[in-house]
Amino acid sequence: MQYLKNIIIALTILLGFITFAQSENSWIKKKDKTDLVGKVKKVEKEKTTSWIKKKEVKENKKKVKEKIKESKSWITKKSKEKVKEIKEKLKKHKKIEDLPKADFYFAAIIKPIDNEKPVYVYGYVKSDKNSELIESNGKSFYSLSNGIAYYENKKNRCEVDSLLTARRSGLSGDVILNCKGNLKMSGGFVQVGSIGRGFGETSDGNIVEFEFFNNKDAAVAKLDLYKNDSATITVDGGTNTTDPKIDLKPSGKYYALLIGNSSYANWTKLTSPVNDVNEIGKILKNKYKFENVFVVKDGNRKEIFKKLKKLSEITTDNDYVLIYYSGHGDERANQRYWIPVDGEKDFGYGDWININDIQVFIQREISNRHLVMMSDSCYFAMDTKGNQLKSDKKSESYQKLLNRRAVMIVGSGSNEPVEDTSQDKHSMFGFSFIQSLKNNNTAIRMRDVVENIILAHSGMQQQPYGIGIGAWGHGGGDFIFIAR
Repeated sequence: MQYLKNIIIALTILLGFITFAQSENSWIKKKDKTDLVGKVKKVEKEKTTSWIKKKEVKENKKKVKEKIKESKSWITKKSKEKVKEIKEKLKKHKKIEDLPKADFYFAAIIKPIDNEKPVYVYGYVKSDKNSELIESNGKSFYSLSNGIAYYENKKNRCEVDSLLTARRSGLSGDVILNCKGNLKMSGGFVQVGSIGRGFGETSDGNIVEFEFFNNKDAAVAKLDLYKNDSATITVDGGTNTTDPKIDLKPSGKYYALLIGNSSYANWTKLTSPVNDVNEIGKILKNKYKFENVFVVKDGNRKEIFKKLKKLSEITTDNDYVLIYYSGHGDERANQRYWIPVDGEKDFGYGDWININDIQVFIQREISNRHLVMMSDSCYFAMDTKGNQLKSDKKSESYQKLLNRRAVMIVGSGSNEPVEDTSQDKHSMFGFSFIQSLKNNNTAIRMRDVVENIILAHSGMQQQPYGIGIGAWGHGGGDFIFIAR
């Protein structure tokens, strides 16, 4: 990349003194210096975009390999009769309406890479009645299931294995698909009652979104919804690669401060916070137009405020600022606190961070046009006083939101505990935020991100929320993540 930049600089200087004459077949045609420099920059941008896409695909492939490896510990060896039965079922294609009686039915969409088209998959699983029984909300479930998946375009069929795990407010689990042509898929899901939702990857690097139900008609309806939505806007708020480009002109630069506290000295250690901020940080740096992304991992009070101070020194009134916290939280006397990694378990030592102190610092020190504070912690609540569009209309609408002042708070819960890990070593809050960012290829509003987060928590104890804070200067705008 540095080598390419050096070439661009050299070309720019050279063009100041030399006039080139090239034939019509040359890639440099008779254009002025400005056009040439612009074209060179365009080539650099296209290469960068291609590199980012390849990197994401590589990461997805790696995840599938890891999941396949992990699955060897729970996918049991099938009997000869069962293997023969599966092979027979994989020989013929079945329409979704013709699926046999089963415990669960599912619909899925394989998101396209570059110029591919979306692929739609559906199928069923039956419980393995020889597997362990687990309890959730007063009901019993078999931990293992297996079944068959079908590509709607009839180009492939897959063997399906799934594992259920009980958690505090429902079920979560893993799913593995072994398809013809050595294609594999893996994913993680959360199930509440008879409905589940999940995300995963293919061994080709695509992202997969799926939902499953104990009712075939619901799976049919969901498949139709995937097909309808992928023609315009996907159900998670992201646009697929067939969408025309949305043209937006931010007034300033994008900055982020991500805080993830996992390795607590006096509190229960957490898994998801550091995993969440690491993944979010990579996505913001590689896929979105963020000038700087500061990451604090396992931070104490001083380290957190030091990074807030650093953020305040570089932002202007035209900039867009995201602050994300994941870690322990608590409340005392109607005051809410973030817990630094070295915070004492008992209140009164002065090392907890009062949310009001964060509020005062933000209002007085951090200049911005848009500011969003996201908090994935227990007992996070703030004093709140104070239709699908075509791409051309969307550009116009989003530009208005981009221009107006926006100060927003997004929390994973209010006055209640929140869960640590739910999906692939991420919290459900962090996981749904990550998927919203990954699945968007143009621009996505924070209100769409919040809606995705809320939907992902449906049926769970915690209730996420997102609000504009009028007292902080919210003026009806919206924080918009713009993909490169």
